[in-house]
Amino acid sequence: MRKKQFLKKMVTYVCVAALTLAGTSGVAPMVSAEEEQPIEAASNLYKEVDVPALVREYDPGEGEGYGYIAGIDLTGVTKDYQYLQIKYTGDATAFDELRLEFQNGDAKLGVFWARENAEGTLKTVEDKELAAPSADEQTAIIDLAKSGIKNTDGITVMHFHGTKGKGKFEIKDAKFTNSDVEVKSVEAAPMVQKYDPGEGEGYKYLTGMDFTDVTNEYQYLQISYKGAATAFDELRLEIVGEDTNLGTFWAKENEQGTLKTVEDKELAAPSDEEQTAVIDLAKSGIKNTAGIKTIHFHDTAGKGAFEITDAQFTNTPLQVAKVHTDEPDASTTAPVVEPTTKTQPVDPATGIKLDGDDKGQSAMNGTYHIDITPADAKDEVTYKWLGYATFKDLATKDFKYLQFTYTGDISGMRLQFVADAGTSTEDKTDVIWFNPEQEKHFVTKDGTPIQMVGNNTTVTIDLEKSGVDMAKYNSGFHMHGESTKKAAFDVTIKDAVLYGGTPTAKPTTQPTTTKAITAGNTTVKSATKKKSAKKVKISLKKVKSAVGYRVQFSTTKKFKKVLVTKNIKKVKATITHKKLKNKKTLYVRAKAYIQIGKTKYYSAKWSKVKKVKISAKKTKVTVTWKKNKKAKGYEISYATNCSGIISL
Repeated sequence: MRKKQFLKKMVTYVCVAALTLAGTSGVAPMVSAEEEQPIEAASNLYKEVDVPALVREYDPGEGEGYGYIAGIDLTGVTKDYQYLQIKYTGDATAFDELRLEFQNGDAKLGVFWARENAEGTLKTVEDKELAAPSADEQTAIIDLAKSGIKNTDGITVMHFHGTKGKGKFEIKDAKFTNSDVEVKSVEAAPMVQKYDPGEGEGYKYLTGMDFTDVTNEYQYLQISYKGAATAFDELRLEIVGEDTNLGTFWAKENEQGTLKTVEDKELAAPSDEEQTAVIDLAKSGIKNTAGIKTIHFHDTAGKGAFEITDAQFTNTPLQVAKVHTDEPDASTTAPVVEPTTKTQPVDPATGIKLDGDDKGQSAMNGTYHIDITPADAKDEVTYKWLGYATFKDLATKDFKYLQFTYTGDISGMRLQFVADAGTSTEDKTDVIWFNPEQEKHFVTKDGTPIQMVGNNTTVTIDLEKSGVDMAKYNSGFHMHGESTKKAAFDVTIKDAVLYGGTPTAKPTTQPTTTKAITAGNTTVKSATKKKSAKKVKISLKKVKSAVGYRVQFSTTKKFKKVLVTKNIKKVKATITHKKLKNKKTLYVRAKAYIQIGKTKYYSAKWSKVKKVKISAKKTKVTVTWKKNKKAKGYEISYATNCSGIISL
């Protein structure tokens, strides 16, 4: 998908000859423009007039006093265009005394300064003055009405005036528009395809598509479409954001959520004639605050086919002109994904391979990257939507087991099964975790616990015992996970199959090896204690991203018998245990650990063993005596035996 600023392929154009200055001290000539015939457009259509003659360097010259810079003929800038958008760089003082004179034919519309002036001041759409130029390119949208420029019949001429010695500036791009924002769009090429729920009745999953550049600045989805009149009757889109499911939204009024146009109306029914709608995400209740990553299309069989011929996300409620290419770019054009049609029953003993639809989309098999949560995120653990796995409309109540092979940490992963009942709302189970520490978790076929960290590990889940009624929740499931601030990691799933007995198909893939999730190694910097005390003061080398450390004590250097094991949070700590008391010799070692979910991952190796420095306890003796008024001082003596007295 390509992210682009909407460029020059618009509804109306102005072609202007190149402007050349005769010299900085002379008078620049008037530049005329020739306009192509404008195309009449609907009132909600974005329009612009490109003015290349404005794109140049402006220099009032050196010295002092008034300087006339240039004149531009703007024939074709009608009253439809109420905004002048410019991109510019230059000297910081270049706008200090810059002023523009606007005319309509022989009638003057006034002189307007770049800085506050009683004669008239250029104002942006934010009702501010133009920001001072700098070496960095910046964009300003001048609001003609706020500036007091009455473009009621069009603008035909612009004159630039300045004061010598104020410096140069350069306009990099210039256009008159009917939009108060800089129009941007992101092509939604994967949406451009045919959609057919097939014949019959009941719920149909059509397709899913991923996006990378639909940030929160894009609040509008513009689509051009045609098709059967009833095709939108039960069409619904499930929209997933950066880290959360944003909800399901129907093309027709539905309490679950309804797609609304900028006119606050439902989408018009398709027909043989192509039509365009601009969907307003906010009016639809779609909270695009962190970006849109995935959209799933759902429908009901028998409602008819439709085709989306153009799709783009934009930042404007105005309809943006379509951009066509003679030969579509294969890298950005999505293949047409036809829905899988149920042709005949599948033997539960053989099973349904969860390898996606006919195009490989919506599979359980795959590698899922769990990126690290940003350090400035509010929560330590954040939600991650991993995708949707389809049962291809083949599952029934007889499919009672889910078997797959995995490598990586699945402690934060969970599934949510979806009903295939053709109801007005999409029925789902609660999320069910692989982690047995969670209240709702999967149960294996043989009753053994699921390993949270696997290395080419195969598990068989009993769906019935896990609370999944496959007579109802037999469409597929959504996959969810979580990331943390501690580390990024991958989870690989392969050979996923839904079956009713022992599957006849054997895994064909070879065991793989992946890098284990571990913390870095630490070092014991110091460890000290008093001989009779049960406390040891310890200092460790800090390990980046570690949340804690495991410390062990032994009376032997080879740790044949571990005396004490303790987990601590800080690199400097005092460890207390009764088994440490009165030990003449102690050794210590340590590991760092990170934590993902409720699972701790320790350093691959223990630190180098360090001997604890043990000091003998110092004895304090307090002596008191009766005061002698005649004495000028006192002599104190002590002895460790009866034979030797030492005077102090």
